[in-house]
Amino acid sequence: MSRAPILQRALLVPALAALVSAAMYAGACGHDHDHGDTSSGTSSGPDLDDVIYEGGATDEALLALLAAAPKDEPSQGTVFDAPAEGATLAGDAAPELTFRVAGAAQWGAPRAAPALRFAGAAPGAGDSGAAGASLWAEVGALLGPVRAARAHGTPINGRAYFLVFSTAEREGLLRVFTTKLSYTPDAAAWEKLRAAGAPITASVINAVFENNRVVQGGGPFPGEPVSFSVAP
Repeated sequence: MSRAPILQRALLVPALAALVSAAMYAGACGHDHDHGDTSSGTSSGPDLDDVIYEGGATDEALLALLAAAPKDEPSQGTVFDAPAEGATLAGDAAPELTFRVAGAAQWGAPRAAPALRFAGAAPGAGDSGAAGASLWAEVGALLGPVRAARAHGTPINGRAYFLVFSTAEREGLLRVFTTKLSYTPDAAAWEKLRAAGAPITASVINAVFENNRVVQGGGPFPGEPVSFSVAP
């Protein structure tokens, strides 16, 4: 192989990588926060600064949930298994709160989107097609999934739950967005609930997501709330 094609490839691959990377990062979301790979954390966006994220939940998905009109489908809403309605919980240790989707028939996680196919990489293409596929593979390797995950977090595919604790005096006392069907408050969250000094209502609204977007007909679905108190 002559040196000219090698030199062209050496110059073209970084240029394509930079161009595609800039387009991805500029258009993927409208803010520059970093979720990393942690399973929990707090948001950096306006109006969501107090939200706790668990199970890989993302604020992009939460914004999509809050922007959608709720759907009254009791079978897709949640019901609490614990605590029981009207229960008084001991204040010395945070309990695990558990809930489930009421209906037996539940949405499944959406299928993963099919892989992109470039025209130059179609089966049976000539040498130029193979070279094009190889070139795109090199660009993909440079961009890589780690870079995308570091910038935006892994998108939610499946169901996620927005859990809100409120009192008569304070709506949204504690807010949690999670992909799990349970939540155990950490020390700081539990102290916030203990200090409320009044009956607490917990409610859940859930939705089914594909790449952080609520799928058609996938909610949000309000659930049955539960009220409880925390002993001093």
